[in-house]
Amino acid sequence: MKTLKYILVATVAALVFSACQAESPALSGITAQSETLRLNYGSKARVPAWPEPWNCTDYEFTYKSANPDIASVDAYGTITTEGLGTTTITASQGSYSATVTVEVYAYTIADLIKDDLSAGLNGLWEFNKGAPMKATVGKDLVPHYPDGEGSLGPISNDGYTEETGFNKIDGAILTKKSALFELTHNLSAPSTYTFMIDAMRPSSTSANKYTTFFNRDLTNAADQYIYWRKDGRFQFGDGDHRPENTSYFSDDKWIRMVMTKDGKEKTMAVYANGGLIQKWTGADPTVAILPEGTWCLLNADNDGDDAPLYYSTIAVWDRSLTEEEVTKLGLI
Repeated sequence: MKTLKYILVATVAALVFSACQAESPALSGITAQSETLRLNYGSKARVPAWPEPWNCTDYEFTYKSANPDIASVDAYGTITTEGLGTTTITASQGSYSATVTVEVYAYTIADLIKDDLSAGLNGLWEFNKGAPMKATVGKDLVPHYPDGEGSLGPISNDGYTEETGFNKIDGAILTKKSALFELTHNLSAPSTYTFMIDAMRPSSTSANKYTTFFNRDLTNAADQYIYWRKDGRFQFGDGDHRPENTSYFSDDKWIRMVMTKDGKEKTMAVYANGGLIQKWTGADPTVAILPEGTWCLLNADNDGDDAPLYYSTIAVWDRSLTEEEVTKLGLI
């Protein structure tokens, strides 16, 4: 008896399902939910086009971009931003169509910093193509390439190549081993600061090697001071300030590192891609103090622990950003 009941229920359900399918109204048009879609470069979105009537299920749109170099679209209606500018994307089926204007603009991490986190901003470098050493805020970087360890070396552009950053409109450089860069920070209190660095360690040249962010010795005669260890750990100054969490660090992937130090409160923290890795309280205020002068050496080390790195954006603040502010910097 139970078996017969289940058969009856299943039969009724199948009939209802078939009826629902049969009840789908015919397509009578296509509606664009919004006539203009603004997308930040590097983002993706779905074409906001829907069938008329809304409960029509028997449709299959075809999508076409008027200029795929600005915004391309796949067979499923996913838009990929390819360049800056304005174009149109059309969804069509049979004699029905709807067109959406797509405006692709660029709002970079540098724009966000200038708009929302400008308080205490001392320096900002974007490594823009054609002028990678030019500062957006502050003083230009000064490149040196001694082609050897433990010295400052002559001013030279030979120690790096211009590269593409996160996407094809972002600037970046790839350093050569032994290259170093004078970075003017103008910190009023070298024990209180925030540094943000967008970097990537290439496995082809730098896997399982130490890679240096800063050397506080202005002649490059001392060991590196803020750096990635070859095991993937980040280190502030000495072995007591080495985060245990290494999951954020992998080669061939961009990482947004943020380092904060508050000498007065005796706190230090390190973040990667918007997430807190570790925070030290009661930290020795002498740890990770930058030079008393106005600048430090980027990428410098005295004994070979300066394997090549990619850099895309660097910023320095004359204060310790809060965790909420660091979260604003977002992910790569």
